[in-house]
Amino acid sequence: MPLDLQALSDRIEIDELLVRYSRALDFREFDVLETLFTEDALFDGGPLGSPVGPRAIRDMIEGTLAGLDATQHLVGKSLVTLDGDTAEVRTYLLSQHVRESAPGPVKHYFLGGEYEDRVVRTPDGWKIASRRLHRMWKQGDRAVIVGR
Repeated sequence: MPLDLQALSDRIEIDELLVRYSRALDFREFDVLETLFTEDALFDGGPLGSPVGPRAIRDMIEGTLAGLDATQHLVGKSLVTLDGDTAEVRTYLLSQHVRESAPGPVKHYFLGGEYEDRVVRTPDGWKIASRRLHRMWKQGDRAVIVGR
């Protein structure tokens, strides 16, 4: 299917939105993180919770990452289905979490999954209106995340 210039521009902007999300997590730029969501955004994080709104989403993520020495959230190319000012987006994810003070010999927790997003065009650019994290596999010790 041929894409017009607007569709190409939208896809690039959506890709950049998802990269800005990962960088905000990994560089602990939580003020930036809040700007990436709509005011009524929902984040279905499974066992982490399902906060609504940028501040609640920030609080969940910041609390989850607190105490970690390092993280790296890598996102793959996205499947984007555009529909005017909204888009459905599916993106593979690899995330790595390191806590040197974790009990036991394993100091890392790896997660492979997929983000299922609905993004919307706003006057300030594309933003995440809903995000669901589908966990596909894990490796390491979950205690790295929960700090036990």
